[in-house]
Amino acid sequence: MSVCSLVDIAPAIAELIGVPLPGADGVVRPELADLMHRCSRVVLIIVDSLGYSTYQRLKPSMPSVSVKGTLIRCEAVSDHTTPAIASILSGCYPATHRTFTTADVLTSSIKSVLERAEECGVKAAVVIEADGAAAMKTKIKLSEGVPDSRDIIAYDAAIKEHAIDLLKHEPTLMALHFRAIDRYAHEGRSFDDLAFAAESIDQHIAEICGHTLADSCIIVCGDHPFHGKLIEDDHDVALIIFRAGDVCG
Repeated sequence: MSVCSLVDIAPAIAELIGVPLPGADGVVRPELADLMHRCSRVVLIIVDSLGYSTYQRLKPSMPSVSVKGTLIRCEAVSDHTTPAIASILSGCYPATHRTFTTADVLTSSIKSVLERAEECGVKAAVVIEADGAAAMKTKIKLSEGVPDSRDIIAYDAAIKEHAIDLLKHEPTLMALHFRAIDRYAHEGRSFDDLAFAAESIDQHIAEICGHTLADSCIIVCGDHPFHGKLIEDDHDVALIIFRAGDVCG
């Protein structure tokens, strides 16, 4: 049974960094707040298709995350990426935020925790696919995008490089999105290929940890359960929380 929902992540972040998040459907869960309380800033890493069962099977390929991180079973809110990420960032269910396409980001009246931080003078940053970054650029100054690519491993590597570059600006909150596992799932790749994708993402996360403050809270979460026949019992998503210094210290 899941301990929390994806809509509970943004309220926990908002409380930690001291910004309001009015209208959120989610709540501050003690389970999340207790894991985050020793931290001064947050790096939120969304891993596309990292379902709970998927992560359990891929743990051997993700040692940086699995050895130090605390795993929480988290209730998914959508089977699709855009509304799921909107829920992660806003703390609202899709029926509330009504963000189902990238174009909806520009017109939505619901503000993400990134926008709330920016309004309060708390530095925020985001690294996502180029179209989404262009939409966020109107709201977040530190917004970088990577054009979609058939080479999803290279795409994720570019996401990592942009994230490391933006960390030089010392944002209090950063969000980014890795996509290799999801792309391989849609392509019907083998489990070995999924493990390779997970390993590359884990290495990116370790490198990002090495470029942020030791007391930064690293939140790794899936956006929706795994799409594909290899892991059919996925209903929830994985949420893993640890301090950057626990990986690179």
